[in-house]
Amino acid sequence: MSNQNNILENLDAEDFRHTVPIQLRFNDIDILGHVNNNAQFSLFDVGKTEFYNSLRGELADWSKVEAVIVNINCTFMKQIHFTDPVEVRSRVKRIGERSFTIQQILRNVATGEICSMCESVMVSVDYVTHDSKPIPDNIAEGLRKWM
Repeated sequence: MSNQNNILENLDAEDFRHTVPIQLRFNDIDILGHVNNNAQFSLFDVGKTEFYNSLRGELADWSKVEAVIVNINCTFMKQIHFTDPVEVRSRVKRIGERSFTIQQILRNVATGEICSMCESVMVSVDYVTHDSKPIPDNIAEGLRKWM
């Protein structure tokens, strides 16, 4: 529990400036009446999609892969129930030559509580060869705006 407390102490929702309101769906809820842990990854994906479009300044062409997730970790801190108003908030934690790290939180808008935190490492890839490549300048510039 102390690791969870350390994570909470170091998180400030205001540092996560990109915000996407989330509409929970019936199939997000499990038998215990809260949003299933696996469903939370889908909610973070919604946030990542909108975040990526924002940093590019235009809609991404998802038929041409530009970056892939190579590592994802999530810490679950509070239960989310079907009636809870939630949002995904995102920020850039790190930018490397070929990869970058996005941190996200699922936050209860009514209480301000951070319910879970996700960290995704993404690698820039060449659409044709599927090899890693340096992050394109326009993407790197967009990422820097959200640090």
